[in-house]
Amino acid sequence: MRSVAKAAAADPLDGAIHRLVATARERFETDVGSAGANFDAITWDIAHLKHRAVSSTNRRIYFTWPGTTMRPLPAYYSEVVKSWLILERHSAKDMGTRLDALRVLWEAILSRRGGNPSAFQWYSLCYEDLREAESAMRLRWTENTTHKRTIVLMCFVRFLAVRSICRDIYYKPQTPRVEDLHRHTIAGQQARRDRLPTEAALQGLAGIYRQHATEPADRLRMCAVAILVVTGFRIGELLTMPLDCEVEEERGGKPRYGLRYYREKSRGGQKLLGVRWLTPAGAELARQAVSEIRGLTNEARLRALELERSPHRVALPGVHWAARLDARLVARLLGFTHAPKSIPWRRDRNAVYCRAYDVEAYLMRLRPARLWTLDRRDGAFQMLSQSLFVVFRNFFHPGRTLCRLLVEPVLIAQISDFLSHREGGWSVFERFDIREDDGAFCRVTSHQFRHWLNYIADKGGLPVDLQTRWLGRDNPRDTEAYRHATVDERLAWVKEGIRTGAMTGAKADAYFDLPRTRRDRFLDTEIQAVHTTAFGLCLHDFAVTPCPYHLNCVRGCADYLRSKGNVKEREHLVQIRTATEQALVAAKTKGRHIAEAWIVHCEETLEGIAKALTIDDTDTADGSLVRPFFPGRRKR
Repeated sequence: MRSVAKAAAADPLDGAIHRLVATARERFETDVGSAGANFDAITWDIAHLKHRAVSSTNRRIYFTWPGTTMRPLPAYYSEVVKSWLILERHSAKDMGTRLDALRVLWEAILSRRGGNPSAFQWYSLCYEDLREAESAMRLRWTENTTHKRTIVLMCFVRFLAVRSICRDIYYKPQTPRVEDLHRHTIAGQQARRDRLPTEAALQGLAGIYRQHATEPADRLRMCAVAILVVTGFRIGELLTMPLDCEVEEERGGKPRYGLRYYREKSRGGQKLLGVRWLTPAGAELARQAVSEIRGLTNEARLRALELERSPHRVALPGVHWAARLDARLVARLLGFTHAPKSIPWRRDRNAVYCRAYDVEAYLMRLRPARLWTLDRRDGAFQMLSQSLFVVFRNFFHPGRTLCRLLVEPVLIAQISDFLSHREGGWSVFERFDIREDDGAFCRVTSHQFRHWLNYIADKGGLPVDLQTRWLGRDNPRDTEAYRHATVDERLAWVKEGIRTGAMTGAKADAYFDLPRTRRDRFLDTEIQAVHTTAFGLCLHDFAVTPCPYHLNCVRGCADYLRSKGNVKEREHLVQIRTATEQALVAAKTKGRHIAEAWIVHCEETLEGIAKALTIDDTDTADGSLVRPFFPGRRKR
């Protein structure tokens, strides 16, 4: 229960802790303290730290014991935790989830020390504390959540270790990540497939877009859904699109169309614009949807521009700021049936009135605190008047009067509630009686369209690296969570590629040499496995024999398939060629009689890489799969 200042003389580590906390306090004054928050308080209001004004992140985080909001953590512990959250700050949402993990850690620390807070020193933090914390997390959260929160603890420990505040602890989560554990099981595959929208839901949404959605609020939300369907945007990326979002250009003699957006998950602090290029069919639908959205939101955008010019007022059109207004005029200006009672009314000779500035003060209390939709984190903001999705207040509330003096961004909840009802409301499927085959109402989430579009791209054979780049991800491993094709589906794609001639090689030639009645049986017998590698596809069945090439595909493996024109595969091959050439030089300097095996290995690898790279110079169609180490290609 001691502060850093009081413990400075007792603990040699407190010098490092004091420097850490001092640095965090300076950053806090800039990032958080500007809103009147106090570093030493047990509660922080972080609403103003949100980068996108369309989300509904909890605005408060609590530096208290788990499950409480009034029992504070010891200052010696909380000051370091606060410092980490400030100096390693990501999104406002992440601050709350990361803090939850550290609150549980304190409970575990105290449990191992007999409930005595003074027995804890930061340098005594150990492996057993992390294991105890993970065990406590499993009692609170699911396995997947526990795995993620344990990773948070490991990041926290590394942060402190490099600053000599605690020891460097090697810890591996004991709780598996459920998605990885069940990725290849039947139940796991079915759970992944359940993330896709059903055919009935997709057809129902198409019918609503064409026929049923006639009210402005419904049209706006259905246009937003149409963009989600063709782009795979995250919902936050959709709702923060700039007004000038359309991009049209010509490439290779062909026109193409794309939409600008701000990537929600990107490395680095700044929010940078990206472009999602669309297929011709997707471009046509997106172009229509964007045009309709602009028409529905144009008046609200003009009003937003007026508010931005006078950010400290909500000026009444054509009314002097000190004018006397009666209740009838106030109601007409606000668009209400009756004037609000919360406005301070005055009485003069039996006349009841208020001043225009009283009405402005009332509107200021209702106006959003921020007149922007996105903090670009480079000192600039995307204002409401520069955003595609902006509406008048109460636009989505049919039971309330539209207030044309106030504007607000379209919120994530207003789209998600439209697709999937919450308690006390109706989804669009329930309103228009759109049902599944079993009679249940259809239900989708905004993120399911992203899964569905990724599934379509994967099913069409788009390489993982292109899926990753097109959908705005940094790591190809993240794409694995969106690849919903089963093993049987992948086998079917390869077999179809052999049938159509898109894939060539020994088995393809054997297939065409057989009588037609025996061809399909041959494929079912010979093609039992499909694996994705950094260099292409592999057809070797590891359940039968181990890999004879020890996963070094380029040494002459006949089961290795190379995609002509695949830039990422070529980059991997070039990188391996450079490293192998260096290894070959090093081996030769030792003499052939000493490093004979390594020299032969490097030479075979370089020969294989050269053959694999020459595939890009052949006359096959771009994107076709070719066996680099099959001596010839059968002419048909």
